[in-house]
Amino acid sequence: MLVFDTSAYLNGRRDHYPPNTFPSVWDLVAAAMSDGRIIAPREVYRELVAKDDEVTAWCKQLPAHVFVDPIEPVQRRVGVVYAQFANPGRRDGADPFVIAEAQHRGFTVVTYEGRSFSGIPTRNWDRTMPGICRHFAVPCCTLPEALTLLGASF
Repeated sequence: MLVFDTSAYLNGRRDHYPPNTFPSVWDLVAAAMSDGRIIAPREVYRELVAKDDEVTAWCKQLPAHVFVDPIEPVQRRVGVVYAQFANPGRRDGADPFVIAEAQHRGFTVVTYEGRSFSGIPTRNWDRTMPGICRHFAVPCCTLPEALTLLGASF
């Protein structure tokens, strides 16, 4: 149902829902990852472990199956995203994989890209995850919206 981008974990755990204050948020996310309601591409995992911080330690405790390798149809979709929205040299290497997984599965992308903290779209919004998702008709939301989709009530 949801495909998490790297920013959903990083911004979510560091800025919006610190685990010491909101442990139930991360218990819900971990449970939803374990039962398949949330997935993340292996590329997201690679970006997360490159940080070597608390988020890295947390995601290394999750079951390996929650970070998925792209199957052939997803790989083809990744190529289409790269072809239409090439972005060499940016740190967002997982973005095409996130979008392709969501498109292939009919899931919603969860990201913090493309919005300021106040919710206002950022400059070049159309070239960030939400704009690219819109281009490919893939639903996109932030972590608070995703928690609602998961039925969270705190």
